[in-house]
Amino acid sequence: MKRLPVLDGEQLALAGVSVPEALAAIEAGLVALARNEAQQPPPPVISPGAGAFFQPLTAALPRDHVACVNWLSYHPGNPAKGLPHSGGLLILNDFETGTPLCIMDGIWISLRRAGYIAGLGVKYLAGQFEDIALIGPGAIAACAIDAIASLGPIKGQVRVYGRRIESAQQFCTETSSRLGLRAVPYSDPRAAVSGVRLVLTSTSHTGPPFLERGWLDHGTLVVMIDRLRVVTRELLGQAGRIVTNSRESLARWGFDAKDRAPLVLPDIIAAGHPQPVHTDEIVLYDAAGIAVADLAFAALLWRRLREKSD
Repeated sequence: MKRLPVLDGEQLALAGVSVPEALAAIEAGLVALARNEAQQPPPPVISPGAGAFFQPLTAALPRDHVACVNWLSYHPGNPAKGLPHSGGLLILNDFETGTPLCIMDGIWISLRRAGYIAGLGVKYLAGQFEDIALIGPGAIAACAIDAIASLGPIKGQVRVYGRRIESAQQFCTETSSRLGLRAVPYSDPRAAVSGVRLVLTSTSHTGPPFLERGWLDHGTLVVMIDRLRVVTRELLGQAGRIVTNSRESLARWGFDAKDRAPLVLPDIIAAGHPQPVHTDEIVLYDAAGIAVADLAFAALLWRRLREKSD
């Protein structure tokens, strides 16, 4: 077996793929999925307990001649041992022959995919907004803000709430420096979301949900990068629409779709007609991880790196 290229984050960054290019690739992958032009089996989960898991995200884009598995893991107790809580290796293959092409840093890929797919949710579901409220500053949230900024100028400020005010302050400093935006730290999540029409949640919260319906105005889109971690059952029940990347994945989080089936963002994108939040409703978008998005992004990076090496 020939020696495979093993590409870490620094090497992947050298591909020079811009945020708009990444968004376009992921968007095309979601369209292919909606049109049954992609293969994406439901991912199994291996759980060693205590909230930890292994999960292989697998997908194929036959027309692009690629397939992948992104072998992700999460072990919340690792930081106490001096180890990272998350890990991932993405193996990219030629679809027709099965030939392995390279191994990539799967966390570098999935972290950006998570933020970028949230940006696509904003593109297709947000109404008019100025300020953005962010609950849970971190690397994924930074990618989401980058994605939203790439869609057009952010007119207002970014309000940032974190459990530690120091984390919120650092995120604001980095965001202002990187994008030239006004970013303001908040110590109270309710104050952060008050009057805002676009809310992003990107936490590792494990306690009771706290984002309540009464905190939000009509005409608000909530992008749940962290799935159902912070939204209350009341808010879920009173949302005008719930949109997800995967109904099956959302059901595994305990969402009961007996009363109404959530809409699916890849279907909305494939139809080519944005469905912005109405002024008399709240829309919740479950920005679930989706394997075809990892694959579409990884394939673009690989092609660009090959072009640069030729």
